[in-house]
Amino acid sequence: MKKKGFPRLFINLLLYKPWMYLISVFLNVIIFSYGAALAYFIREILNFVDGDMGGQSVLPKVTIFFIGILVVALIRIAAITACARLDNVQVFHYENLLRNNIMKRIYKKDNMKNIVGKSERVFEILDDDVPICAFPSQLLSEVSGFVVYSIIAIASLLIINWRVTVYIFIPLSLVILIINIASKKIKENRKVNREIHSKVSEMVGDTTKLVQTIKVSGGGTSVLRHYEKLNNLRLNAILKDILFDSSLQAILGGTVYIGTAVMMLVVARTMMEGRFPIGDFSMFVIYLETLASCVDRIVELVALIKQAEVSYDRIIQVVGENNESNLTSYCELSAFKPLEKFQSDIAKVTPLKELKVINLTYGHDDKSGIEDVSFTLRPGEVLAIAGAVGSGKSTLLNLLTGVVPKDSGEILWNGVEMKNEKEFLQPPNVAYTPQLAKIFSETIGENLLLGKEASDNQIREALYYAVFEEEVSQMDQGLLTEAGSYGSRLSGGQRQRLALARMFIHHAQIYVMDDSSSALDGETEREFWNRFEENINNKNFGCIIASNKKQILQRADKVIFMKNGHVEGYGKAEELLESCKEFAGIYGA
Repeated sequence: MKKKGFPRLFINLLLYKPWMYLISVFLNVIIFSYGAALAYFIREILNFVDGDMGGQSVLPKVTIFFIGILVVALIRIAAITACARLDNVQVFHYENLLRNNIMKRIYKKDNMKNIVGKSERVFEILDDDVPICAFPSQLLSEVSGFVVYSIIAIASLLIINWRVTVYIFIPLSLVILIINIASKKIKENRKVNREIHSKVSEMVGDTTKLVQTIKVSGGGTSVLRHYEKLNNLRLNAILKDILFDSSLQAILGGTVYIGTAVMMLVVARTMMEGRFPIGDFSMFVIYLETLASCVDRIVELVALIKQAEVSYDRIIQVVGENNESNLTSYCELSAFKPLEKFQSDIAKVTPLKELKVINLTYGHDDKSGIEDVSFTLRPGEVLAIAGAVGSGKSTLLNLLTGVVPKDSGEILWNGVEMKNEKEFLQPPNVAYTPQLAKIFSETIGENLLLGKEASDNQIREALYYAVFEEEVSQMDQGLLTEAGSYGSRLSGGQRQRLALARMFIHHAQIYVMDDSSSALDGETEREFWNRFEENINNKNFGCIIASNKKQILQRADKVIFMKNGHVEGYGKAEELLESCKEFAGIYGA
């Protein structure tokens, strides 16, 4: 599909609610027309005073003009007030339309390969890049109003003296040429600026998550040094970006003085001879500054569009080019009433009889992944996935939990192929615990439930099977105890057991664990697996575990041994010991 790019987004935002754009243009025309009215009144006053008054009193004529100026000023104040309110409505609609559709695309996981492991970047895009993409559509209203007024101004000047008007357009034309040449550089500077900003944000996120690792390894100084280096790069990029924009503005500002000088040289003799009234000259001076301001706004719009193109590309990297046309899909928004709550698709429980996976394949961008993985799992069975680092264990688990979409193959639940795995492979059908537990900066209870409603008995049971109930009960505030920033107040083993309890709270048909007991001490781990045996015997669920631990491989009903994304062996551990030497090495380690 051919990429449409930012111009299509720009137009679609205007078409979302076109009445906002049209009313805003009308109000801006009124606002800027104040300058035309003011120029006209000043011209008439000066020409009247400069001409032959024939003994007439100046006061009545001047009073009429000043009343006219006052009326026009009051109209302008009302237009500015209305326009300011409408600007806020435009910002609300344009930005939230984009955010709403971006979040829909992310939630539906149509392009999960592009966002897995990039949560910080996603939030940065929603916070920074969305307003940058939306602002040009809002600014166009002001520019359009300015252009309409400028056309009126040019027509007025041409009627007064077309020769002088042509002369003063020479420096303005030069500025437009410079803008056209500089537009590519504006985009390049903004691209570098955003890339460095992303690196700094990612490092802050990673550092926050790995505080303990950095302390243990003694890497605090080197991390700070690297952070300082990135900030210096960001500072240089920002300065380069700002200085380039400021230089353009300075060039534009000089055109007013150049244009005035050119005009004075052209009309000096005719003014001295009385053939060019001082009132006409004043109108040229006022309109010249107005035309320069119009070009200034056009320069700003061009610069913002170039900057928005960079932000647009970053958004497309997250949602995928296949979702490009969905960024402005119609969605009813209102700035004057609460937003409709976002409803997720909650899977219905379907009791497991058999999970059958056939030739499951998935490839990363770096060509790694898994290929042609097949197995069967029934209630009460434990399937272990073994293999060296990078063999594809975690990738397989991500596919089985709907985190990433398969490239090919089939996943059958009770003999029925799942066409929409991402909405089915979730609680209460499938529950998952990663190796590195994700803990939020909230209480233990909030981390356990994540908004799910559960009875006290369900909570106690989940904590019991995670071997975490005793420690929680000994905490001063129990479930109300704060976990700290990303779980910093908990040990590695406590974080892992909290994540396991979060999994068990769902009473799922299949539990999926990615080496989820690796942070537990020996005694706690043995107790965990004893309780796990009790749990699976009582509830008859299926379980898929990625692990190379001997006690798990011994307990497993079947073992898949992975190597470079392929299945090297499939069967009982005892069978693989005889048929696969590499598995024997892992098993005995």
